Amino acid sequence: MYKQAAYNLAIGLTLEQLHAEQRLPREKIADALEISELAVTRIEHGSEPLSAGSLVLLLDVFAISWDDFIARVKANLPEAQKRIT
Repeated sequence: MYKQAAYNLAIGLTLEQLHAEQRLPREKIADALEISELAVTRIEHGSEPLSAGSLVLLLDVFAISWDDFIARVKANLPEAQKRIT
């Protein structure tokens, strides 16, 4: 079983990948999530968790389904676990 910190980092890694793929400026991501750009960076590094409300907004911002997002997070879990241990 993965630790919560691994899930937080896997979500952050997924956000970072989506950000790079779609080349959406961090400022626009922050505005859509109603958080600071620094908070976006903290989420990407796993040092700040993504709230449930922000997660819903994130799916909308990147036009990605819940299933696709979860598949990406699961794919990032082994790397995230490796980084936190």
